[in-house]
Amino acid sequence: MDEIDIVLALAILAVFLLSSITNFYLIRYLVRRLDATTQSGVKAKAEDDESESSEEGEDDGDDGEEVLHLPSKEEILARRAQLVKELEEERGSRVLTLIHRKEPWSAVDDEPEIVLEDSEVILQQVRETPPDKPIDFIVHTEGGLTFAADLMAMALRYHKAKVTVMVPFYAMSDGTYLVLSADEIMMEKCSILAPVEPLIDDMQANAIMSILKRKPIETISDRTILLAESARMETENAKEFVKWLLIDKMSEEQATQVANFLVGGFMASTTPITLDVARAIGLNVVEGVPEKVHQLFETIEFTGGLRPGKQYQ
Repeated sequence: MDEIDIVLALAILAVFLLSSITNFYLIRYLVRRLDATTQSGVKAKAEDDESESSEEGEDDGDDGEEVLHLPSKEEILARRAQLVKELEEERGSRVLTLIHRKEPWSAVDDEPEIVLEDSEVILQQVRETPPDKPIDFIVHTEGGLTFAADLMAMALRYHKAKVTVMVPFYAMSDGTYLVLSADEIMMEKCSILAPVEPLIDDMQANAIMSILKRKPIETISDRTILLAESARMETENAKEFVKWLLIDKMSEEQATQVANFLVGGFMASTTPITLDVARAIGLNVVEGVPEKVHQLFETIEFTGGLRPGKQYQ
């Protein structure tokens, strides 16, 4: 019995020793795995930190490159106001502007043209200008509402001091009335004006009236006859208005000839009237527009509002 107890005790001791050895190696294995995992995590974090540091370094390098500055609306308007003030000081005049271009902040469907609000602003500015103060009027427009253009042209015509209209690029359609109101016109060699023949239902007035001469009256619709009568009245009004704008700058005969040339339907409404043509018909045109005017246009969008003009500080 004692031998059995001894053997059993030795067996239990052997099992205990074996279990201890097994646990020792298991714990050692787990510790090694844990150390390996920890070191792997530290290495990965170090690589990430190094990568981030490298990217920051690249970003810092990019800071040395020129970054395109898109001027804000406030910056653009402030720059324009500054240029207008400098031009006024340079020429001793009051500078007014009628510039129709899409701005970066304009609505997509906004199509700038002469409207009544333009005439209200310009008339107020002319009224506030002392009678003995010359006016420089910068015009850049494709035209618009005839009634509004007539109001502005009359205000300029009645101003007692010298009125100079500057056309760096174009003053088309009803914008030409504004040019005709000036004592002096400044244009570049490639600047253009345009005929002022009225349009009736988007058709040239003289073309509508010509139908009455080309077809028997019985074959013409009542609507066309009414349009032709409206075209006749609008054409007569336009001719008389052009003559009135010019009568103090040339003889009555010459003013009549210019009115017939601009309103009489002898050319398409899109026919450009260049500096040389304007001179040939008797308008007082000076070649060249002040550099400050061109600098003013450097602040204006020429690509539909997607790209700014010249950058400035």
